[in-house]
Amino acid sequence: MSVYQIIAVAVGLGLDAMSVCMAVGVKWHGPRQKFRLAWHMGLFQFLMPVIGWAGGRQLAGLLEAYGRYIAAGLVFAVGAKMLYEALKGHADAEAGGGEQKPEATAGASPGADPTRGWSLMVLSLATSMDALVVGFSLGIEGQVIWVPSVVIGLTAGGMALSGVVLGRRIGQALGRWAEIVGAGVLIALAASFLWL
Repeated sequence: MSVYQIIAVAVGLGLDAMSVCMAVGVKWHGPRQKFRLAWHMGLFQFLMPVIGWAGGRQLAGLLEAYGRYIAAGLVFAVGAKMLYEALKGHADAEAGGGEQKPEATAGASPGADPTRGWSLMVLSLATSMDALVVGFSLGIEGQVIWVPSVVIGLTAGGMALSGVVLGRRIGQALGRWAEIVGAGVLIALAASFLWL
C-alpha cells in the first residue's frame, strides 16, 4: 500500500469520526472534552485495523454482514439520548420563564456529556467499525499493519479535533438550538450507515 493510498484510506475512515465530533462539539467543546474525543477516536481507529488484521476471516465476515447495523444502532442511541435531553432542557427553560443560564446548560445533567463513559466508548466503536474491515483486508494481502494503523489513528484524532472546533462554531451560531441540531446530525449519520 502506497503512502497516498494510506492517507486516502485514513481520511475516508476519519470522516465518520469528524462528523460525530462536529455534532457533539456544538455543546461539549471544553479542553478536556476535545482531548477525550480526539484521543478516543484516534485510539479506536488505530486499534481496530490491528484487531481486524489479527482477527481473521470470521470476524471480518461478521462485521461486513452486521457492522453497519451495529454502528447505526449505537450512533442512533446516542443521538436519540442527546435529542431527548436537549428537548427536555428546552422545556425546562420555557417552564422557568426564559433562557437557560450558561452554567446550567453546561452542567445540566452530569451523565449527559457524550464525551465521557459509555457514550464516548459507543461513539468511538461505532465510527471505527470500517477500520476493522480495512485491517482484515490488509492482513489478507499480506501487508504490514503498523504504519497504516498509526496513520489512520493520527488522522482520525486530528479530524475529530477539527470536528469539535467546527461544531463549537456551529453551536455559537445556532445558540440554544445547537444541541438539537447536533443530535439530529447523529441520527442522520446513523441512517446513512444503513443506506450509504
